[in-house]
Amino acid sequence: MAKYPAVITTMAGTNTIAEANASKQALIFTKIVIGAGDMPVSIPRAAALTDKRLELAITKSVKTGDGQFMVQGLLSNKNLEAGFYAREIGLMAKAGENGQEVLFSYTNGGNYVDYIPDKNTPMDSYTFTITTVVGNAEKVQAIVSDNGVASVHDLEAHNADEHAHDDRFNSIIQKVDNMITNVDNTDVLAKATSLQLVKALLSNLKIKDADDVIKAIESKKTELGIRFDFSNLNSWYICLGKQYGNLIVQGGRKQAGEQKQFDVNNLDGTTSRVIFPIAFKSKCLFHGFGIIASDTSLFWGNSSASVLVRRESLTDMRYAVHSSYQTMLKPDSIIEWCVVGV
Repeated sequence: MAKYPAVITTMAGTNTIAEANASKQALIFTKIVIGAGDMPVSIPRAAALTDKRLELAITKSVKTGDGQFMVQGLLSNKNLEAGFYAREIGLMAKAGENGQEVLFSYTNGGNYVDYIPDKNTPMDSYTFTITTVVGNAEKVQAIVSDNGVASVHDLEAHNADEHAHDDRFNSIIQKVDNMITNVDNTDVLAKATSLQLVKALLSNLKIKDADDVIKAIESKKTELGIRFDFSNLNSWYICLGKQYGNLIVQGGRKQAGEQKQFDVNNLDGTTSRVIFPIAFKSKCLFHGFGIIASDTSLFWGNSSASVLVRRESLTDMRYAVHSSYQTMLKPDSIIEWCVVGV
């Protein structure tokens, strides 16, 4: 049986999440791609499969929580001209309906994969399941085909059946009933220690029933406005909320790329762009950069490399990378960036 490591989000995938958030559009997963190639030199920098052989329509998608999203696709060899070992699995995505499709995440099973015969050797359809990290993506969806093992309509009918999971729900309800009480007296205080804590915390508030508790919690949560996401090293943020002036700290990593002569009339061609995970509302207060030089980058004496900001807005910034000699800092080096604002 095939064994695949967990998929890794590419830099293009990280940038697509940021682009979707900045433009208030959905992150849309479009298809699964299968290939026969070897592991790329760098998965984060991969832009395509090494040797693509098949494209699979997505038959099921579920937002599983904890910043993850699951998709499934059905593999069939009925149109396959040449057999191959299904080493590579990739997930394609785009930002919004008109966005550019990119390789969002990738994995490679190496020698622990199955052989897919050509169309002359019939085989049972095989379901590929991919769970990928979507981090702070605000809206995620998938283009789902209706031709899977179970159709979308079958799943909707199952979800509409109020008795589909009676046993599971009844078990959960029973456990919850044994832990929670809505009666405030000494008999039930010993049953749930958390009730004593809640009573102490809410003693000075005007709490008379469960609805007031919910309103108070939601009110405090909204007032504080604290939120964060550190799930993606390439794009992270923390918003400290109203108590700290709505200060936002965010940062990430990006490949250095080729060094180019700056041209104010050609920003797209002569600078690199970083899209912030979340947009500032008022202004950017500070920005900083670090450079992780690749092993092939060579420096000597008082030579150095630097990053210069050329444009900055509430949603993104453009920068240029330079070294004392252009050949010193190689394109595969990494730029670390951090911005602070409100």
